[in-house]
Amino acid sequence: MRAEVPGSGRDARPPHPHPFAAGLSGTSVRPTVRVRAVVPVRLETSSATFRPTDPYVRRFWVAAIGSAAVAELLRLVRAAEKGEGVRLPRYLPSLIRTELVKAESGGLVVMDHIPEVPKNLRWRFPPSLAADHNRWLGLSPHRQPGHEDQGDHLADGEGHRHPNVRLTAEEQ
Repeated sequence: MRAEVPGSGRDARPPHPHPFAAGLSGTSVRPTVRVRAVVPVRLETSSATFRPTDPYVRRFWVAAIGSAAVAELLRLVRAAEKGEGVRLPRYLPSLIRTELVKAESGGLVVMDHIPEVPKNLRWRFPPSLAADHNRWLGLSPHRQPGHEDQGDHLADGEGHRHPNVRLTAEEQ
Protein backbone atom coordinates (compact mmCIF):
# COMPACT_ATOMS: atom_id res chain seq x y z
CA MET A 1 0.00 0.00 0.00
CA ARG A 2 1.23 3.48 -0.76
CA ALA A 3 0.03 6.59 1.02
CA GLU A 4 0.65 10.16 -0.01
CA VAL A 5 0.07 13.59 1.38
CA PRO A 6 -2.72 15.07 -0.74
CA GLY A 7 -1.31 16.98 -3.70
CA SER A 8 2.34 16.45 -2.77
CA GLY A 9 3.20 13.32 -4.74
CA ARG A 10 5.56 12.26 -1.92
CA ASP A 11 5.36 9.12 0.18
CA ALA A 12 3.84 9.46 3.63
CA ARG A 13 2.69 7.14 6.36
CA PRO A 14 -0.84 5.75 6.13
CA PRO A 15 -3.59 7.81 7.72
CA HIS A 16 -4.41 7.07 11.34
CA PRO A 17 -7.69 5.17 11.77
CA HIS A 18 -9.03 7.62 14.39
CA PRO A 19 -10.60 10.78 12.96
CA PHE A 20 -9.35 12.98 15.86
CA ALA A 21 -5.76 12.32 14.78
CA ALA A 22 -6.17 13.74 11.27
CA GLY A 23 -4.56 17.01 10.32
CA LEU A 24 -5.41 19.38 7.51
CA SER A 25 -7.43 17.98 4.63
CA GLY A 26 -6.71 14.32 5.24
CA THR A 27 -3.01 14.41 6.07
CA SER A 28 -2.06 11.95 8.75
CA VAL A 29 -0.68 12.82 12.16
CA ARG A 30 1.15 10.39 14.38
CA PRO A 31 -0.86 9.20 17.37
CA THR A 32 2.00 10.25 19.66
CA VAL A 33 1.52 13.92 18.79
CA ARG A 34 0.03 15.61 21.80
CA VAL A 35 -0.44 19.15 22.99
CA ARG A 36 2.02 19.77 25.83
CA ALA A 37 0.40 20.20 29.22
CA VAL A 38 0.21 23.62 30.87
CA VAL A 39 2.10 23.75 34.17
CA PRO A 40 2.09 26.48 36.81
CA VAL A 41 5.35 28.36 37.39
CA ARG A 42 6.40 29.99 40.65
CA LEU A 43 9.13 32.59 41.15
CA GLU A 44 11.50 32.11 44.08
CA THR A 45 14.05 34.60 45.40
CA SER A 46 17.67 33.67 44.92
CA SER A 47 21.03 34.95 46.07
CA ALA A 48 22.47 34.45 42.58
CA THR A 49 24.15 37.38 40.87
CA PHE A 50 22.48 38.00 37.51
CA ARG A 51 18.98 39.19 36.66
CA PRO A 52 17.34 37.21 33.82
CA THR A 53 17.55 40.33 31.62
CA ASP A 54 21.28 40.72 32.24
CA PRO A 55 23.42 40.35 29.08
CA TYR A 56 25.50 37.74 30.97
CA VAL A 57 22.59 35.27 30.74
CA ARG A 58 22.26 35.48 26.98
CA ARG A 59 25.98 35.62 26.29
CA PHE A 60 27.31 32.84 28.51
CA TRP A 61 24.33 30.61 29.32
CA VAL A 62 23.50 30.35 25.61
CA ALA A 63 27.02 29.05 24.99
CA ALA A 64 26.62 26.57 27.85
CA ILE A 65 23.14 25.10 27.27
CA GLY A 66 21.93 26.50 23.95
CA SER A 67 19.72 29.33 22.78
CA ALA A 68 16.45 27.37 22.86
CA ALA A 69 16.96 26.31 26.48
CA VAL A 70 17.78 29.89 27.51
CA ALA A 71 14.73 31.16 25.61
CA GLU A 72 12.55 28.70 27.53
CA LEU A 73 14.16 29.74 30.82
CA LEU A 74 13.36 33.39 30.09
CA ARG A 75 9.82 32.41 29.08
CA LEU A 76 9.41 30.57 32.39
CA VAL A 77 10.69 33.55 34.39
CA ARG A 78 8.34 35.90 32.55
CA ALA A 79 5.36 33.60 33.14
CA ALA A 80 6.23 33.28 36.83
CA GLU A 81 6.40 37.07 37.16
CA LYS A 82 2.93 37.31 35.61
CA GLY A 83 1.58 34.37 37.60
CA GLU A 84 0.70 32.42 34.47
CA GLY A 85 1.14 28.79 33.54
CA VAL A 86 3.19 27.69 30.52
CA ARG A 87 3.30 24.72 28.20
CA LEU A 88 5.69 22.09 29.50
CA PRO A 89 9.14 23.20 28.24
CA ARG A 90 10.85 20.94 25.72
CA TYR A 91 14.24 21.65 27.30
CA LEU A 92 13.07 21.05 30.88
CA PRO A 93 15.56 18.19 31.49
CA SER A 94 18.57 20.39 30.71
CA LEU A 95 17.13 23.28 32.76
CA ILE A 96 16.65 20.95 35.74
CA ARG A 97 20.07 19.35 35.28
CA THR A 98 21.73 22.79 35.40
CA GLU A 99 19.58 23.73 38.43
CA LEU A 100 18.05 26.72 36.66
CA VAL A 101 14.58 25.24 37.22
CA LYS A 102 13.24 23.01 39.98
CA ALA A 103 10.32 20.65 39.59
CA GLU A 104 7.83 20.38 42.43
CA SER A 105 4.62 18.44 42.71
CA GLY A 106 2.64 21.65 42.13
CA GLY A 107 4.59 22.80 39.06
CA LEU A 108 7.90 24.41 38.24
CA VAL A 109 10.02 26.85 40.25
CA VAL A 110 12.36 29.41 38.67
CA MET A 111 14.70 31.81 40.42
CA ASP A 112 14.49 35.59 40.20
CA HIS A 113 18.27 35.73 39.61
CA ILE A 114 20.46 33.43 37.51
CA PRO A 115 23.75 31.99 38.82
CA GLU A 116 27.02 32.13 36.94
CA VAL A 117 27.68 29.25 34.55
CA PRO A 118 29.12 26.36 36.57
CA LYS A 119 32.65 25.18 35.87
CA ASN A 120 31.47 21.82 34.55
CA LEU A 121 29.73 23.63 31.64
CA ARG A 122 32.46 26.16 30.87
CA TRP A 123 34.43 23.60 28.85
CA ARG A 124 32.01 24.39 26.04
CA PHE A 125 33.28 27.97 25.83
CA PRO A 126 35.76 28.71 23.06
CA PRO A 127 38.96 30.29 24.43
CA SER A 128 37.91 33.85 23.56
CA LEU A 129 34.54 33.45 25.31
CA ALA A 130 36.22 31.82 28.34
CA ALA A 131 38.56 34.82 28.59
CA ASP A 132 35.57 37.20 28.33
CA HIS A 133 33.79 35.18 31.00
CA ASN A 134 36.77 35.45 33.35
CA ARG A 135 36.98 39.20 32.72
CA TRP A 136 33.23 39.53 33.29
CA LEU A 137 33.51 37.79 36.66
CA GLY A 138 36.79 39.50 37.49
CA LEU A 139 38.78 36.29 37.65
CA SER A 140 42.33 35.71 36.61
CA PRO A 141 43.27 32.15 35.64
CA HIS A 142 44.98 31.72 39.04
CA ARG A 143 42.22 33.07 41.31
CA GLN A 144 39.10 31.48 42.64
CA PRO A 145 35.62 33.07 42.81
CA GLY A 146 34.88 34.92 46.02
CA HIS A 147 38.39 36.32 46.56
CA GLU A 148 38.75 40.07 46.91
CA ASP A 149 39.64 41.92 43.75
CA GLN A 150 41.53 45.19 43.55
CA GLY A 151 39.54 46.21 40.49
CA ASP A 152 36.13 46.28 42.20
CA HIS A 153 35.75 49.96 41.25
CA LEU A 154 35.07 48.67 37.70
CA ALA A 155 32.11 46.54 38.76
CA ASP A 156 28.62 47.71 37.84
CA GLY A 157 27.28 47.73 41.40
CA GLU A 158 25.95 44.17 41.25
CA GLY A 159 29.25 42.40 41.65
CA HIS A 160 30.18 41.76 38.03
CA ARG A 161 32.11 43.74 35.48
CA HIS A 162 31.15 44.98 32.12
CA PRO A 163 32.57 42.58 29.46
CA ASN A 164 34.20 45.39 27.52
CA VAL A 165 36.31 46.60 30.45
CA ARG A 166 39.90 45.50 30.07
CA LEU A 167 42.29 45.91 32.98
CA THR A 168 45.85 47.07 32.63
CA ALA A 169 48.63 45.28 34.50
CA GLU A 170 48.59 47.93 37.29
CA GLU A 171 44.85 47.51 37.90
CA GLN A 172 45.00 43.73 38.11
